[in-house]
Amino acid sequence: MTTPRPRTLLALAVTAALAAGATACGSQAATTKPAAADAATSPGAHKGTEITTIGHEKITVPGTKPTALFFFSVGCGECAGGAKSLAAAGKALNGKANAVAVDMDPSESPQTIRQFLTSIKAPHLPAAIDTGAALSQKYKVAALSTLIVVDPAGKVTYRATDPGADQIQTALQKAGAK
Repeated sequence: MTTPRPRTLLALAVTAALAAGATACGSQAATTKPAAADAATSPGAHKGTEITTIGHEKITVPGTKPTALFFFSVGCGECAGGAKSLAAAGKALNGKANAVAVDMDPSESPQTIRQFLTSIKAPHLPAAIDTGAALSQKYKVAALSTLIVVDPAGKVTYRATDPGADQIQTALQKAGAK
Protein backbone atom coordinates (compact mmCIF):
# COMPACT_ATOMS: atom_id res chain seq x y z
CA MET A 1 0.00 0.00 0.00
CA THR A 2 1.37 3.42 -0.91
CA THR A 3 1.46 6.42 1.40
CA PRO A 4 -0.72 9.35 0.23
CA ARG A 5 1.10 12.48 -0.91
CA PRO A 6 1.02 15.49 1.46
CA ARG A 7 -1.23 17.57 -0.81
CA THR A 8 -3.70 14.69 -1.07
CA LEU A 9 -3.86 14.50 2.72
CA LEU A 10 -4.32 18.28 2.95
CA ALA A 11 -7.09 18.18 0.33
CA LEU A 12 -8.86 15.44 2.24
CA ALA A 13 -8.55 17.40 5.49
CA VAL A 14 -9.90 20.57 3.84
CA THR A 15 -12.77 18.63 2.26
CA ALA A 16 -13.64 17.07 5.62
CA ALA A 17 -13.59 20.47 7.33
CA LEU A 18 -15.83 21.92 4.66
CA ALA A 19 -18.22 19.01 4.90
CA ALA A 20 -18.42 19.59 8.63
CA GLY A 21 -19.70 23.10 7.95
CA ALA A 22 -16.56 25.19 8.36
CA THR A 23 -16.80 28.70 6.97
CA ALA A 24 -14.29 31.36 6.05
CA CYS A 25 -13.19 33.67 8.82
CA GLY A 26 -13.18 37.45 8.73
CA SER A 27 -15.21 40.03 6.91
CA GLN A 28 -12.77 40.26 4.00
CA ALA A 29 -13.21 36.67 2.88
CA ALA A 30 -14.05 36.21 -0.76
CA THR A 31 -17.40 34.73 -1.58
CA THR A 32 -19.06 32.80 -4.32
CA LYS A 33 -22.73 33.11 -5.22
CA PRO A 34 -24.97 32.64 -8.25
CA ALA A 35 -24.56 35.50 -10.71
CA ALA A 36 -27.30 38.05 -11.19
CA ALA A 37 -30.28 36.91 -13.25
CA ASP A 38 -29.55 39.40 -16.04
CA ALA A 39 -26.26 37.58 -16.74
CA ALA A 40 -28.27 34.64 -18.05
CA THR A 41 -30.90 36.46 -20.09
CA SER A 42 -29.36 36.02 -23.52
CA PRO A 43 -30.26 32.86 -25.42
CA GLY A 44 -27.87 30.02 -24.68
CA ALA A 45 -26.34 31.76 -21.69
CA HIS A 46 -25.52 29.61 -18.69
CA LYS A 47 -26.11 30.64 -15.12
CA GLY A 48 -22.76 31.58 -13.69
CA THR A 49 -21.24 31.82 -10.27
CA GLU A 50 -20.03 35.23 -9.18
CA ILE A 51 -16.66 35.16 -7.46
CA THR A 52 -15.55 38.08 -5.32
CA THR A 53 -11.78 38.07 -5.00
CA ILE A 54 -9.85 39.12 -1.92
CA GLY A 55 -9.16 42.34 -3.87
CA HIS A 56 -12.95 42.88 -4.20
CA GLU A 57 -12.98 42.20 -7.96
CA LYS A 58 -16.09 40.38 -9.23
CA ILE A 59 -15.63 37.62 -11.81
CA THR A 60 -18.47 35.49 -13.16
CA VAL A 61 -17.76 31.90 -14.15
CA PRO A 62 -18.78 31.11 -16.78
CA GLY A 63 -18.61 34.62 -18.12
CA THR A 64 -17.96 36.38 -21.39
CA LYS A 65 -14.44 34.97 -21.66
CA PRO A 66 -12.78 31.72 -20.63
CA THR A 67 -11.60 31.34 -17.04
CA ALA A 68 -8.76 29.34 -15.54
CA LEU A 69 -9.35 28.35 -11.92
CA PHE A 70 -6.36 27.04 -9.96
CA PHE A 71 -7.28 25.35 -6.67
CA PHE A 72 -4.61 25.75 -4.02
CA SER A 73 -3.81 26.29 -0.36
CA VAL A 74 -1.08 28.47 1.09
CA GLY A 75 0.10 25.43 3.06
CA CYS A 76 0.59 23.38 -0.11
CA GLY A 77 4.22 23.75 -1.16
CA GLU A 78 3.55 22.04 -4.48
CA CYS A 79 0.91 24.67 -5.31
CA ALA A 80 3.41 27.53 -5.67
CA GLY A 81 4.51 26.43 -9.15
CA GLY A 82 0.95 26.10 -10.44
CA ALA A 83 -0.03 29.52 -9.11
CA LYS A 84 3.08 31.06 -10.72
CA SER A 85 2.20 29.40 -14.03
CA LEU A 86 -1.37 30.70 -13.80
CA ALA A 87 -0.14 34.25 -13.19
CA ALA A 88 2.24 34.03 -16.17
CA ALA A 89 -0.47 32.67 -18.49
CA GLY A 90 -2.95 35.31 -17.37
CA LYS A 91 -0.41 38.08 -17.97
CA ALA A 92 0.49 36.71 -21.42
CA LEU A 93 -3.18 36.70 -22.49
CA ASN A 94 -3.52 40.36 -21.44
CA GLY A 95 -7.16 40.37 -20.34
CA LYS A 96 -8.47 37.95 -22.99
CA ALA A 97 -9.24 35.39 -20.27
CA ASN A 98 -9.76 35.33 -16.52
CA ALA A 99 -7.24 33.65 -14.25
CA VAL A 100 -8.21 33.09 -10.61
CA ALA A 101 -6.37 31.30 -7.82
CA VAL A 102 -8.99 29.63 -5.59
CA ASP A 103 -7.93 28.91 -2.01
CA MET A 104 -9.57 25.69 -0.82
CA ASP A 105 -8.75 26.33 2.87
CA PRO A 106 -11.38 28.67 4.36
CA SER A 107 -9.22 29.26 7.45
CA GLU A 108 -6.57 31.12 5.44
CA SER A 109 -6.97 34.87 5.63
CA PRO A 110 -6.78 37.30 2.70
CA GLN A 111 -3.58 38.68 4.25
CA THR A 112 -1.99 35.21 4.30
CA ILE A 113 -3.01 34.65 0.67
CA ARG A 114 -1.54 38.04 -0.35
CA GLN A 115 1.73 37.11 1.38
CA PHE A 116 1.79 33.79 -0.48
CA LEU A 117 1.18 35.51 -3.84
CA THR A 118 3.88 38.07 -3.11
CA SER A 119 6.34 35.33 -2.13
CA ILE A 120 5.84 33.57 -5.49
CA LYS A 121 6.14 36.89 -7.35
CA ALA A 122 2.48 36.91 -8.45
CA PRO A 123 1.01 39.70 -6.28
CA HIS A 124 -1.52 40.76 -8.92
CA LEU A 125 -3.03 37.32 -9.50
CA PRO A 126 -6.72 37.49 -8.53
CA ALA A 127 -7.43 35.12 -5.66
CA ALA A 128 -10.60 34.02 -3.91
CA ILE A 129 -11.42 31.84 -0.93
CA ASP A 130 -13.74 28.97 -1.80
CA THR A 131 -16.23 29.72 0.96
CA GLY A 132 -18.48 26.74 1.57
CA ALA A 133 -16.58 24.80 -1.13
CA ALA A 134 -18.95 26.21 -3.77
CA LEU A 135 -16.45 26.13 -6.64
CA SER A 136 -14.67 22.91 -5.71
CA GLN A 137 -18.03 21.13 -5.49
CA LYS A 138 -19.40 22.70 -8.68
CA TYR A 139 -16.33 21.67 -10.68
CA LYS A 140 -15.68 18.40 -8.80
CA VAL A 141 -12.23 19.38 -7.58
CA ALA A 142 -10.99 17.27 -4.67
CA ALA A 143 -7.22 17.73 -4.90
CA LEU A 144 -5.02 20.75 -4.37
CA SER A 145 -2.94 22.04 -7.29
CA THR A 146 -5.74 21.30 -9.77
CA LEU A 147 -6.36 23.69 -12.64
CA ILE A 148 -9.52 23.76 -14.71
CA VAL A 149 -10.48 25.93 -17.66
CA VAL A 150 -14.13 26.85 -18.12
CA ASP A 151 -15.25 28.20 -21.50
CA PRO A 152 -17.90 30.96 -21.85
CA ALA A 153 -20.58 28.30 -22.39
CA GLY A 154 -19.81 26.79 -18.98
CA LYS A 155 -18.04 23.66 -20.20
CA VAL A 156 -14.86 22.49 -18.48
CA THR A 157 -12.50 22.22 -21.43
CA TYR A 158 -9.26 21.44 -19.59
CA ARG A 159 -8.26 19.84 -16.29
CA ALA A 160 -4.72 19.18 -15.07
CA THR A 161 -2.49 19.05 -12.04
CA ASP A 162 0.39 21.54 -11.91
CA PRO A 163 0.34 22.57 -15.59
CA GLY A 164 2.94 24.96 -16.97
CA ALA A 165 2.15 28.49 -18.16
CA ASP A 166 2.28 27.44 -21.83
CA GLN A 167 -0.22 24.63 -21.22
CA ILE A 168 -2.59 27.00 -19.41
CA GLN A 169 -2.30 29.63 -22.13
CA THR A 170 -2.97 27.07 -24.87
CA ALA A 171 -5.97 25.67 -22.96
CA LEU A 172 -7.42 29.18 -22.52
CA GLN A 173 -6.93 29.95 -26.22
CA LYS A 174 -8.68 26.71 -27.19
CA ALA A 175 -11.52 27.71 -24.83
CA GLY A 176 -11.98 31.01 -26.68
CA ALA A 177 -9.38 33.54 -25.50
CA LYS A 178 -8.75 35.69 -28.55
